[in-house]
Amino acid sequence: MLVPALLALAASASFAGAGIFLRRAVRWVAPPTAALLSVTFTTVFVWGVTAATVPLGRLAAPHVGYFLVAGLFAPGLARLVYYLGIPRVGVARSTALISTSPLFAVALAIVALGERPGPLVLTGVACVGAGGALLAYRGREERSWRRRDLILPLLAALGFALRDIVSRRGLIEYPEPMIAAAAATFASLVLMWALAALRIMPFARPAMAGLGFLTLSSVCECMAYLAMWRAMSAAEVSFVSPLVHAQPLFTLVLAALFLRDIERVTFKVVAASLLIVAGVFFVLSFT
Repeated sequence: MLVPALLALAASASFAGAGIFLRRAVRWVAPPTAALLSVTFTTVFVWGVTAATVPLGRLAAPHVGYFLVAGLFAPGLARLVYYLGIPRVGVARSTALISTSPLFAVALAIVALGERPGPLVLTGVACVGAGGALLAYRGREERSWRRRDLILPLLAALGFALRDIVSRRGLIEYPEPMIAAAAATFASLVLMWALAALRIMPFARPAMAGLGFLTLSSVCECMAYLAMWRAMSAAEVSFVSPLVHAQPLFTLVLAALFLRDIERVTFKVVAASLLIVAGVFFVLSFT
């Protein structure tokens, strides 16, 4: 299990690296523009990998509709609100809150499917709640962010959870993960460009400095997905997912090293991130 574990951790670190480069990029590129270009880059990458590994004719199956619906939630809209949140509350807080998406997935499963979590899962929920409360607490000296802006990464986490719930249903009936990824990214791409064409979502030509950081962020994200898919093909999801969701820990280290001029990583953020990662580990390991 060493290779899948290393791949999962590599995915986690790459997701963290994507967030760090993105934090730099949004100083020059508006978040809606960054989200649109990022989804476009991801779609091209996913379709390239899919075309090289599976017959594209499998996209004609009726069960692909599940993945098209999932793509309306994420990566497009979920990534958009995540990108809007990063310049407002910081990459460390945003990443920690994004990692709560499995908690939303469990809550949706309880409501929609009547599932009943055990005591260890409830322990995980309590840890995530405590971490979220700690992140929401703003001291008198903290005036660079507003508490209400925390809703943006939480909405992104909900979007990713909805995608996972719908995709999971689709994969039960049609177990083709690469076809699922291709269909979901295509739906996101069409939705995002439609919003831009209708001027519901503003699009502006990005500055070259920001475009460079955005490209690096997109490359990191694509490499993360590739490592995660390879890990999940070699080990069970219950083993891989908790390691991938350790992303906030990598983000804290990278932010402290490379974002010291624009973002302050406090002890409170570190403690909250540890609580959330521990809570997500319990939720993913015992559901």
